[in-house]
Amino acid sequence: MFERIAPEQHDTLPDIPEPAENPALFGHLETRRMLAQAYRSGKMHHALLLAGPQGIGKATLAYHLANHIFTHPDPREAPEDLVAIDTASQSFRLLAQGAHPGFLHLTRPRNDREKKFKTVITVDEIRRVSRFLGMTTQEGGFRVILVDPADDMNTNAANALLKSLEEPPRRTLFILTTHSLGRLLPTIRSRCQTIKLQPLPDQDLFTVLQGIGADMPEASEERALLAARSSGSVRNAVLLTQFGGLEIEQALSGVLGQPKLNMTDVFRLADAASGRDRQIQFDLFNRLALDRIAERARLAGEEGDTCTAASLAELHEDMRTQLIETETYNLDRRQHIIGTISTLHTKLGGMPQAL
Repeated sequence: MFERIAPEQHDTLPDIPEPAENPALFGHLETRRMLAQAYRSGKMHHALLLAGPQGIGKATLAYHLANHIFTHPDPREAPEDLVAIDTASQSFRLLAQGAHPGFLHLTRPRNDREKKFKTVITVDEIRRVSRFLGMTTQEGGFRVILVDPADDMNTNAANALLKSLEEPPRRTLFILTTHSLGRLLPTIRSRCQTIKLQPLPDQDLFTVLQGIGADMPEASEERALLAARSSGSVRNAVLLTQFGGLEIEQALSGVLGQPKLNMTDVFRLADAASGRDRQIQFDLFNRLALDRIAERARLAGEEGDTCTAASLAELHEDMRTQLIETETYNLDRRQHIIGTISTLHTKLGGMPQAL
């Protein structure tokens, strides 16, 4: 029976380990070894930017690297590959509980008054960096700051982080994760070593799913379909198999593939993804919608249609802003979904739809 010890995050899934408490790390073998060797040699960049799709293990890798550093505070004595997690160690327990004195995790904060998480990483969160760096470390050890994901910083927060990145104290490591490099300020990207992580191979994906007890299709054809639609992301696969993701994806594909919107189908989908107890389904719908726009923009760019690509990129940002406003001001989620479907049908209607 899985027992959570990590604090709940804005994107926590029931019965799925948080990166902070996950002792298993799959994929990214070359990157893991490169980071371990950079630490051992004393040539670790002061700011790492781990880039790649959501759910492929970026934050988990960040925690494993932090555990490696805290387990071997003297880089010269550290092994050439990341050490396996010892779940009985004090370092692991403190990291998992968010209580390690050498580690600061910055993500969307919880609004206790409204009993929900904020939609962005605020400047107040980033200001915690100065207070954290002002504290004395244990025996001069490393301090690690994780911003996860850095995409969620608003403009003020991003500008505040820049000041810390420009003049980092000695033996301080910043780790930023990003699902989309284009969302970050160029000035932040320029101060980091960007490491692009690839989606997990199918074998690793299925191994992780089996390890967490996820429902797995038995037929090889269904497994192949799940792998294709998951795009190498464990989070995608879990959402698709355990939280109605496949049904939402199929319903969205159905309404967008019609020459004229069938409002009965639209209302049915809006009801299924907007209920009070359907936060995960609402998030999943919006990710599917935004992913469609991003994919079409990518294809347009590859075909040399820069005008369409730019227009779709602007649409992606507009719809992302609308989503943030819906969450921030408690707007009607059902109407948000209906409006999103209408916009997608107008802009993408009649084109092939895929996860």
